Amino acid sequence: MNKKLVSVIIPTYKTEIYVDQAIKSVLTQTYPDLEIILVDDGSPDRCPEILDGYAERYERVRVIHQENQGLGAARNTGFDASKGDYVFFLDSDDMLDGKEAIRNLVNKAVETDADITMGNFRRFYGNEIQGVNEHHLRDGEYTQTADFRFEGFYRFGHLAYDWGKLYKKSFLVDNDIRCCRYRFTQDKPHNMLCYVYHPKYAFIENSVYLYRENPESVTYRYKEDMIPVWISIATDFHDELQKRGLEDSCRDITAFHIFVGAFFIVKQELISGRGLFKAHKAIRKYAKDPFVKRTIGELAKGMYVRDISCVPWKVSMRLASILFAMHGYFLFTLGLALLRGLQVDVMITNIHNKSQQRKRNRAFKKTGVSPQVSLLCDLMKQAFTGEEVDSIKIDRTLLEQAIDLAESHRVLPMLYDVLVPLQEQIPEKSWKKVENATERTVKQSYRLLFLTKEIQQTCEDARIPVVVLKGSGVAAYYPVPEYRKSGDVDLLFDDMDDVYAAGKELEKLHYVKTEEQHANHHLVYQGTEGIDIELHAMLAEPFDNERTNQRMNAYLPYYLRERRKTQSMGVDLWTTSEPLQALELLLHMLQHFLRAGFGLKLLADWVVFWNKVNDPEKIKRFCFLAEDCGVDGFAKAITLLCEKFLGLNEVHIYGEHLEAEFSKGYAEQFLMEIISAEEFGKSDKNRMVALRKRGLFSYIKEFHYQMRMNYAQESKHKWKWPYLWCKTFVTFIRNNRRLGRGSLRSILKSAGERASVVEEMRLFQKKR
Repeated sequence: MNKKLVSVIIPTYKTEIYVDQAIKSVLTQTYPDLEIILVDDGSPDRCPEILDGYAERYERVRVIHQENQGLGAARNTGFDASKGDYVFFLDSDDMLDGKEAIRNLVNKAVETDADITMGNFRRFYGNEIQGVNEHHLRDGEYTQTADFRFEGFYRFGHLAYDWGKLYKKSFLVDNDIRCCRYRFTQDKPHNMLCYVYHPKYAFIENSVYLYRENPESVTYRYKEDMIPVWISIATDFHDELQKRGLEDSCRDITAFHIFVGAFFIVKQELISGRGLFKAHKAIRKYAKDPFVKRTIGELAKGMYVRDISCVPWKVSMRLASILFAMHGYFLFTLGLALLRGLQVDVMITNIHNKSQQRKRNRAFKKTGVSPQVSLLCDLMKQAFTGEEVDSIKIDRTLLEQAIDLAESHRVLPMLYDVLVPLQEQIPEKSWKKVENATERTVKQSYRLLFLTKEIQQTCEDARIPVVVLKGSGVAAYYPVPEYRKSGDVDLLFDDMDDVYAAGKELEKLHYVKTEEQHANHHLVYQGTEGIDIELHAMLAEPFDNERTNQRMNAYLPYYLRERRKTQSMGVDLWTTSEPLQALELLLHMLQHFLRAGFGLKLLADWVVFWNKVNDPEKIKRFCFLAEDCGVDGFAKAITLLCEKFLGLNEVHIYGEHLEAEFSKGYAEQFLMEIISAEEFGKSDKNRMVALRKRGLFSYIKEFHYQMRMNYAQESKHKWKWPYLWCKTFVTFIRNNRRLGRGSLRSILKSAGERASVVEEMRLFQKKR
């Protein structure tokens, strides 16, 4: 990308307490090709001295001193002196929002060859920064519509400001467009004139500008000449268009300007405390102007407003204009006062915004994916594949939400390298989360790595064969292994005899077997650091399908026979062959899914693993193993989801027609189910199980399965089942109270709702 010189023009007048912040926000920009033109507009305070000081210290800073002529004239002075390909106007009491503001604007401008490029902005007062003020605009044919003009100049107003925009200098020069010299509202006619020359607009979602709410500025002061200046803006613009032969262009802009002017006149009188009758008097004065009278009459007839798509605004403007045209000035004034007092204008906007949000929600329901989830998936995809994802839109609010979501799923450290270039767009509090989570994970990764190595070596010295499951073994497949979060050490042995023998060896190293053992397929030990060491004698906890359990037991010996050394973070660990590793990852996910669920971390394991393992023979063997165990439907669902959202190589495991095996939108539905679970279902107290089918029989079958899992030995005697059912139910109620889980009804409802996702997986069905 060719570097373009950007001239940042900062007019100054009586802003000595703010101007330092404005200039420093430009000097700290990461975009290197900048010149800063400081225009002292005859400021009577210390501004001239401050500006000269910056010019002496920085070669790219220039200062121009002139007699006081007003903001528009000062901007023109800076513009005439500028040498840049682009110009950017910054008011001296405002700041750029983040170090990447200019870079983001230039990148978009160059990419699209835009004449005017703009982003969002945020208001601030003191140290309190408000949320992003969104422009709600888009490029393309939409820029030639009445909606674009009404929303851009009046409803949201972003088009009306000179600040916050990157102008191509040649566009302004070629069309002889200069800043206007009105005492206030000088930005609007300047941008109105830009518009009639049909510039190519480009928009970014970043906030690029911090607008200070300064009570001392012209914006907030009472203006005695409000009415003549407001009318002059419209009439002068009309005359200028005639002079340039453009009189038929965009007459609705001036019509909207005249109507909105009435609102501002009433608002100014009420804010200043002059009262309703003073406001009525001002409106009568406004109505006497022939241009105003004619324009409001045109609006009353439906001209211009009929092209606006926002129905509440269309109706309100039409009715108010009819009232004005019929000389109902007091009622008109009273209506505008109520409009302001009850914030009806905000309500109208909110109604329309909610309507638009409903449309977006319907679109999300069709895709099934919310915007913050979509952004998080795009960030993860970029982290895993190393390829920049075009669909990533850096919106501060969504980015903050995506970071919170990543933290709840324990995948935030995986995004560290992707988020570093976006640091200036991330709120400081959120960035701290990124740094702290990454630091903790890296430290924990090395702690677990060497702990795994030590225990594995202890077992090897005692001639007890062992392989590592998940954890440090899977981390080896990540682009940065240290970023894969893990909390315990999982080791697999041939049988329970070896598990007990390994336990004895751990006790010699002062590890202690935990009092509560929550599974039937492993023992848990802890050391002084409180890290769980899980010694497994099965691939997963038994499922409620005997054939699947038999096939898992049949494949268990192969894990030790096919063990091999894998280097993870520079340390050799015993793992097993890739097809068997994949089967264990799959069974582990399924086990959690059928209980409370699992989050994005396990999906990340699936993506990075298969993106590295691309041997057709290994893939073929895994597919056979999954099908033989009756879990290939789950494998296909996971693979489809990862291919569609997380960067798994497409057509890699199950071919190109995988999506056709599921109903429309299934991958999206499955993704949102996983998102709602967070890490192992911890976020929802109602998540305990997922039924394979809906209906009473499925509830009974799941309850019976839970009984057998909790009382594996006693349940072998069928005559004990009634007693064990009662015992299971009592235990369930007691545990729910102790752990603060949901009610029985809410848990059963949650299980039933999740059944729709499970049904399409066709679990435990043998096809061969």
